[in-house]
Amino acid sequence: MPGTGFSLAQSLKQQQTLAPQMRQGLKMLQMTSLELRAELQHAMETNPVIEDVTSRIERQMSTEIPEAHGYGEVTEKPLDFSTDAEMAKVMGTEASDDGYRDYFLGNMESASGDEEAQSRRDHLFDSMVKTETLQQHLMSQIGLSDIPQEDRELAGILVENIDDDGYFRGSIPDIVMVTKADMPKIDCVLAQIRAFDPLGCGARDLRECWLAQMEKLDDSPWEDEIRLALEKHFDDLVARRVPVLCAALHIAPDEFPLLLKELGRLDPLPGRTFAARADSGKFVAQGHGYVQRVNPGEYVKPEVFAYQDKQGDWLVRVDGRDIPEIHISQKYQKMLADPSVAADVKSYIRERIRAAEGLRESVKKRQQTIHDIAQAIVDAQPDFFKKGMSALRPLTMQQVAEQVGVVGTTVSRTVRDKYMSTPFGVVEMRKFFTSGGAKTEDGEMMSNATVKARIKAIIESEDPSNPYSDDRIKELLNMEGIELSRRTVAKYRGAMKIPGKTERVAFH
Repeated sequence: MPGTGFSLAQSLKQQQTLAPQMRQGLKMLQMTSLELRAELQHAMETNPVIEDVTSRIERQMSTEIPEAHGYGEVTEKPLDFSTDAEMAKVMGTEASDDGYRDYFLGNMESASGDEEAQSRRDHLFDSMVKTETLQQHLMSQIGLSDIPQEDRELAGILVENIDDDGYFRGSIPDIVMVTKADMPKIDCVLAQIRAFDPLGCGARDLRECWLAQMEKLDDSPWEDEIRLALEKHFDDLVARRVPVLCAALHIAPDEFPLLLKELGRLDPLPGRTFAARADSGKFVAQGHGYVQRVNPGEYVKPEVFAYQDKQGDWLVRVDGRDIPEIHISQKYQKMLADPSVAADVKSYIRERIRAAEGLRESVKKRQQTIHDIAQAIVDAQPDFFKKGMSALRPLTMQQVAEQVGVVGTTVSRTVRDKYMSTPFGVVEMRKFFTSGGAKTEDGEMMSNATVKARIKAIIESEDPSNPYSDDRIKELLNMEGIELSRRTVAKYRGAMKIPGKTERVAFH
């Protein structure tokens, strides 16, 4: 056809791609130890060259079969490396957590009372982890918080009145009578509890619960609109009065579904993740028409432990006892040297062995990265190990990344859902990162947590009949060498749910 033709042209294009092993390493880095264990178990089931995937704890609990049993020569099945299948055969029933425990305990009880058997028995009991209840989890965070010592008994009473869904269900009049605390004090402590993990626990209603979780939307373009909707138009929101909401929030009707999608990142029942549920994975209807996935019961397990050496330096240890180790079967390695094995079979075996070795290297790299980043965090926050959360220094993930020699996103992946055991309890690793709140006279930065603690302490020391104004609080902070504006004082006071001077005067 006239006017139609073909031509060839060259062009250069840069495109960044990640190697499969690098993608695998990044994926493992943001996994918890329990998620990693499940991932490695899956690898064992799908890769026949992996001979054994066992954790250090399992290996220490296992025992060799005495020669006196006379079972004869042990034969192995060609492609079944599952310890579950073998255990089910031994026990005569389907393997389960309870079955494993009964099996090992039975063996230990019938074993001789020598030192080695006693050691294995002690290790088994020490390694059993009980599921932590929501109330226990919240209680453990009271000592890590900025709640003053004299208010921690009140905080404990309030936590005891939080149900498994995460909502405060206690009787305020009864608590006032028992503790002699006034309403502003109770409101203040409840607000601090709502900032615990999981966010929102201690709320008295859905609106309060969601407002306490707004930090989850720090990266959302709809943060301001959602906050306004929760604070000023909550009834319209739950009733789905779209025209009214769009007008109030100054958004177009076709943008409302985007706002609802972001709102879905907030959990209406934050305590549910700590409820042991057999119907894991079911979807259940929530209040106001929202839907939330029910997760199985979870408990916090620290993966990093901070300890002090003989010289007084704080170091970290990454717990890898329950992370399985990968072993490549000698059987398949011998097949590679066997001239009678077909070439295509050898090619498949080599590919599976490379996958297993890559998996093993990714696990090793994960553990080292967690250690390096955790140590950098500990080195950057020495005052925390003397005074607790109120002594945190300003620290960003980028600063830690530069110290370790990785990119900032690697730090973010590493601290995701990871916890560190410290002298002040178990702390979520992301809590060690805090932006600078104010400068001191010598030019050093103080963290937001420290500044808020000082503001709260000043307000608690005021004369109830003549409370401090934000300007006066600013002056008192300046006298302590903390440079802060009146507007910033008001911002921090509001974030702690502490009323202004007028409201405090009116209450008294």
